[in-house]
Amino acid sequence: MTSTTTMNEGKKSFVIRYLGPLVPLGLAACGVWVLLSGTYTYRPGRTGSTVTLLPPDSYLAGLFFISLGVLITAFGVSGRKERWFFWGGLSGALLSLIVEGARQILRMAVYG
Repeated sequence: MTSTTTMNEGKKSFVIRYLGPLVPLGLAACGVWVLLSGTYTYRPGRTGSTVTLLPPDSYLAGLFFISLGVLITAFGVSGRKERWFFWGGLSGALLSLIVEGARQILRMAVYG
């Protein structure tokens, strides 16, 4: 069983090797873009309306996307890095999600 596992680890597919890193990089790039632009616009439902988050809520959304990218990166690394990436990304994503959710529930969010 171990020889099959080591053979499969050495032979990675094209998707895992080249396209797999694009997912966390894309999420992190989206987060950096939201941090730099200061706004984040999304469509909350099936209606044609849009919601634009302004700072500081857009900054929390940007940190969420960056943390999500770090969390997904944890699945591609091994060893101690995996643990640091996983817990760092998970705690960052949960913290920004909880703070932003609380701000929206308490009607403190800033919309544009």
